[in-house]
Amino acid sequence: MNTSLRRVLIFNAIFIPVLALSLGVTAYFVQLEFRQLAEQHVLENAHLMMETAKASRVYTTEQIEPLLTREEARVAQGVKDLNDVLNTQLPQALQQAVSGLPNTKQRQTLQVLSEQIVQNVRQQPRTIPEPQFAAQSIPFYAATEAFNYFRKRYPDYSYKEAALNPTNLRDRTLEWEADVVNIFNRTPSKIDLVGYRDTPEGPSLYYSAPIRVDSQSCLSCHGNAEDAPPEMTKIYGKNNGFGWKLNDIIGAQIVSVPARLVNEAADAAVTRVLCWLAGGYALVFVVVNLGVHLLARRA
Repeated sequence: MNTSLRRVLIFNAIFIPVLALSLGVTAYFVQLEFRQLAEQHVLENAHLMMETAKASRVYTTEQIEPLLTREEARVAQGVKDLNDVLNTQLPQALQQAVSGLPNTKQRQTLQVLSEQIVQNVRQQPRTIPEPQFAAQSIPFYAATEAFNYFRKRYPDYSYKEAALNPTNLRDRTLEWEADVVNIFNRTPSKIDLVGYRDTPEGPSLYYSAPIRVDSQSCLSCHGNAEDAPPEMTKIYGKNNGFGWKLNDIIGAQIVSVPARLVNEAADAAVTRVLCWLAGGYALVFVVVNLGVHLLARRA
């Protein structure tokens, strides 16, 4: 083996491990950085989804609920006016018409007819439907249902408005969700919370924010059970979802996403970067080896 080749081999015995170590260290820190960036991206999406759900809740509270309340009041007033016409105004009008006739016989005939008309009208069945509870006017329900439509395009994301004492039992907190709500109760100044939890499908990343009773309108349904709308208690009963107080933290908005989405996004980016790095390192290896070989031949 000639001297120049021996020198190249000795150089590579040192250079290759150094190059491999550099590539490994670079890959580690690149992967770490990309996972942080991927997690941040997923959390930004979760935050945007949560803000959309909050907007849905505000829209429901400020526009849908008052609209339904006005419509219910308008219908109730219409029914009252109709009853007043049939029970009071119509008999009075007929009586005035009878009194205005000059002929006694005509008055008697019309009196009999008017009484028959009034009696027939009153005997007709007038079934007035009871007020129906519209769950769509409830912020919890509206936000959850709106997000379910959103999930059709982003099925990996899940959203829940978890409450310690909800009206609808589907919104009751699980054990880990109750822990999140209790953290917000212990630290009222905290505006959000991020964490990981284990699930049967693997680790899951969650982003959460507190739900606070920030409107007096919430207490019309969730204050005293006896004051709640009867059409609501008829469906959900009087055992759950009551006793709330203004400014209390009663639950948490929670957006969950499988951690694999973070890892998959990061790994895909890392793979592309490492391919370019490996190509660059290979080029450096070839160029350096040519340089060392030429120097060794001249020595």
